[in-house]
Amino acid sequence: MTTSKVATGQTPYSLVFGTETVIPTEVVILTARYLLQDQENNDRILTQDLDTIDELRDLAKIHIVAHQQRITKAYNKNIKVRRFQLGDLVLRKIFQNTKDPIAGKLAPK
Repeated sequence: MTTSKVATGQTPYSLVFGTETVIPTEVVILTARYLLQDQENNDRILTQDLDTIDELRDLAKIHIVAHQQRITKAYNKNIKVRRFQLGDLVLRKIFQNTKDPIAGKLAPK
């Protein structure tokens, strides 16, 4: 069994193949999950999973958008809006690509 991701709420395997994984250890060491499956029931469930994979992917997309909105809200909650008027003094940083190459070491920062 793989771990579901926070952003999608699903496992990557289930988004690609439409079903959950069965790791080889579950087949070797018989678990209740593996023992309770019969071939006919398994085929029916796989067919049903293939029919609903598009819905599963759509739900994952909705979950991603909601997750991104929560992250954006948490990031932007400490932002302070500053409005500048014409004539306000501001500190401008001069970067290497805009610096005058002949200004020397006493050039403004």
